[in-house]
Amino acid sequence: MDAPRVPQVTITPDGGGFSREMKQEDWEEGEAVDGNLCRKLSTSSVSSTGSSAVESEDDLLSDNENKSKGIITLEPLVDAGESKPWWKLKTIVQWPFSAAHKRKLNWVQLAGHKGNFKAADEGSILKKYSENEVRCFERLKSDTLLAFVPAYHGVVEKDGESFIHMADLLATFDLPNVMDCKMGVRTYLEEELVRARERPKLRADLYKKMVEVDCQGPTAQEHSQCGVTKPRYMQWRESLSSSNTMGFRIDGIKKSDGTCRTDFKKTRLEQDVIEAFKDFVGSNVNVIKSYLSKLTEIQQALKRSEFFKQHEVIGSSLLFIHDHTGNAQVWLIDFGKTTELPEGQVLKHDVPWREGNREDGYLLGLQNLIGILEAVSSE
Repeated sequence: MDAPRVPQVTITPDGGGFSREMKQEDWEEGEAVDGNLCRKLSTSSVSSTGSSAVESEDDLLSDNENKSKGIITLEPLVDAGESKPWWKLKTIVQWPFSAAHKRKLNWVQLAGHKGNFKAADEGSILKKYSENEVRCFERLKSDTLLAFVPAYHGVVEKDGESFIHMADLLATFDLPNVMDCKMGVRTYLEEELVRARERPKLRADLYKKMVEVDCQGPTAQEHSQCGVTKPRYMQWRESLSSSNTMGFRIDGIKKSDGTCRTDFKKTRLEQDVIEAFKDFVGSNVNVIKSYLSKLTEIQQALKRSEFFKQHEVIGSSLLFIHDHTGNAQVWLIDFGKTTELPEGQVLKHDVPWREGNREDGYLLGLQNLIGILEAVSSE
């Protein structure tokens, strides 16, 4: 008799994806795995962990941590010894694990903030509460983009802490390949830049991050001071990647064979981006066609979307997922830093950003993404 399957977990956080394919040996010796636990968990990015005032993700994550692919812990809904579920919903949802299965799951984290996800019931996951992101999900319920974002199931609480209950994006995939593309010409809000200038100070931690990525990054004066200001760091960071030149950047790739990459901080040239996409999709022509079709649909929906017109979309990603069956999908994820504009103001999203106009370049990046996939297809 075949051994029962156990959950595969794949999540894409703000600075890239993190994933862990759970093996049978991940469960305690002698533990049985209930048949209804054959599931896959995924969700959107860890970036959406606070309000629009949250610091940029690279201010909270060092590149050494990014390279370490360190183990983090995903806690189940019910702690050992608990006899009742903690869900505070309109209807009570019973956690499917029996007491013997309440073991913490280890994940390999490639990037992003730790401790922002918990396992949920089959087909869903919990993400740390963000007022901004909840507000966006509520508004998206009546928008043309609804079909392209993760299903939102409301807010739940545990031990006084709130979480967003979201759909599992990998439920229909078998050993998926996942890519996180951060959209836009910048990943910081204009208000972050303004606040940083109001309180300028040299930051040794940001200097260290800059040196870790590029020892030639700091100026001679910054080297002598062993510090850089936050505005300088934020703008330098964007100039390294294709965010600045193409309106998007690859944050992370996890392939079905278990390989993971997050070393895209300096992937700036178009041909390098094309090569990364070629490696991601392989020679599967049907997957490329599916992705192109999905991106075109998203592009059309964005142009019709009232939500899109009325928001500065910062730190949001397009999540690409496909598997060996040819099943392919693209999702819009991460709205923790997506900020509503003042009443009456709208954005075009396809014009250059100049400080003060709040343009994010999202549509510029999407058009370039389509061009990249067309180039991959032609090759």
